[in-house]
Amino acid sequence: MNITRKLVPLAASAALMVTALAGCGGGNNSAAGSTAAPEGSTLSGAASKPASIKAMTILFGNPPEMTNNKALEDLEKRGNVDLNVTFVPSEAYTDKLSVAVSAGDSYDLLLMDGGKDDKFNNLVKMGAFHDLTPYLAKTKNISQIDEVVWNGAKIDGKSYGIPRPRGLYGGGEANILIRKDWLDKYNLPVPKTMDELTNALAVFKEKDPAGGGKTIPFTIYGSDGVNSPGPFSGVLPIQYAFGIPNVWKLEGDNVVRDFQTPEYKAFLEWLRDSWSKGLIDKDAPVLKNQGQARSKFLAGTAGAFVGNVSDIVETNVEKLKQTDPKAEIAIVDVLEGANGQKGASVLSGYYGLWAVPSSVPEDKVQQIVDFLDFTASEENVAFSKAGVTGIHSSDFKNGVAVQTEEQKKQYELDKPNNFILENRADPYVYANSKETDILALQKATLDTISKIGVENPFLSYNSQYASKNPDSYKKMSAVMTKYVLGEGAWEDVQKEIDTWTKGPGEQITKELLDQYKAEHSTK
Repeated sequence: MNITRKLVPLAASAALMVTALAGCGGGNNSAAGSTAAPEGSTLSGAASKPASIKAMTILFGNPPEMTNNKALEDLEKRGNVDLNVTFVPSEAYTDKLSVAVSAGDSYDLLLMDGGKDDKFNNLVKMGAFHDLTPYLAKTKNISQIDEVVWNGAKIDGKSYGIPRPRGLYGGGEANILIRKDWLDKYNLPVPKTMDELTNALAVFKEKDPAGGGKTIPFTIYGSDGVNSPGPFSGVLPIQYAFGIPNVWKLEGDNVVRDFQTPEYKAFLEWLRDSWSKGLIDKDAPVLKNQGQARSKFLAGTAGAFVGNVSDIVETNVEKLKQTDPKAEIAIVDVLEGANGQKGASVLSGYYGLWAVPSSVPEDKVQQIVDFLDFTASEENVAFSKAGVTGIHSSDFKNGVAVQTEEQKKQYELDKPNNFILENRADPYVYANSKETDILALQKATLDTISKIGVENPFLSYNSQYASKNPDSYKKMSAVMTKYVLGEGAWEDVQKEIDTWTKGPGEQITKELLDQYKAEHSTK
């Protein structure tokens, strides 16, 4: 597989790191395709009537083929459930989730993809979801989730949602992925500094390797302006290379928001300059999510975008090669700024919370929690990667499925991993390749960025003021966007920052700092 990697010189990398569906703990092949309830499972197996569970979850990519899906049949049999999953494309998920929450009784299980955000906090206070705390006592797999992850997801000390484990570093915007074959064509190194990246994007623009003027040097997407003004998302490695904080910085009692720093101004100036030179996707202001940016990269027109190691999985590479058989992907482990600034976000350690609507009968809640605990079992690590033995794979060795071409095709149709609603806690959960060389590359990259984590001191706190005023960043975001597009002056941006600082920002900052002090004064 033509995937290469350029490591930025660091001290030495050690272990730990992050997220997609699966894990890399060994497991034996009897797990994939066994028909008995697993040893140690909290489920009661064939001795009781299957639990009927209707769930809704977010979908990235194509959905599984639901007709005669042998993976689903196997999981239902082993888990003693009748599972009905609605897979909603990521771009439509927010709207569909709002409808489902409003209906109240449409689903037994909902993935709250925003985690413990203001929306979730308010819904909990309104009584929309069950308190799952008493139902978690019997779990054997979910209970392995790190305590810091549980604490960050709790509301008033109670668990109203079960975190889907992810790594603590980087998340979905950990690394820049770039066309290695384009770099080689023009004798360019894999970028490890901002200057090298900017130069590579400029060469892509000038030389037009996609042909016909179709080349997009760097594809990013618009910010929703709710939790941050943006103006763009898909740029975190660049922000850290400028030395921008992870949302908030705390120095004693002095609280600073990212866009209040001079580093953020320098970052916006880089965006403005890059935009003026055609280095940034002209569709960026109207692109809504990472999936749309990724699609441009995989379609062969974009030279770079921000994702993580799960994006170099072989199915993505094969899709890219359909457009250009010579295509290769390099991953930028760490991007450094002029003074050596670099970073990867220290995150909550989960993506989305599984919540059970309060309309679900209490006697069914334990069945739902038990099923999620079952999907996070060691045997389902194997199932998520290898599916059913004899159908999706021949064996499962050292965390990698042994598959014929026909079995690979069947796996891609049935997508066993999509039915593992709750993955096992694993620092290498983003390391999802079935090929040993790519898997090793993924793990090494995750190890590397685990050494450069940038913390957000207010990560687990929420501002009620911000919750009640969700548009507090909207105007600032619009003004920043105009500035980057060359349609406004810096004075306009500074005016909005000052207005926020003296208005909503003062209240938001106070609420977050009060929560921080209250928690840390008891330690």
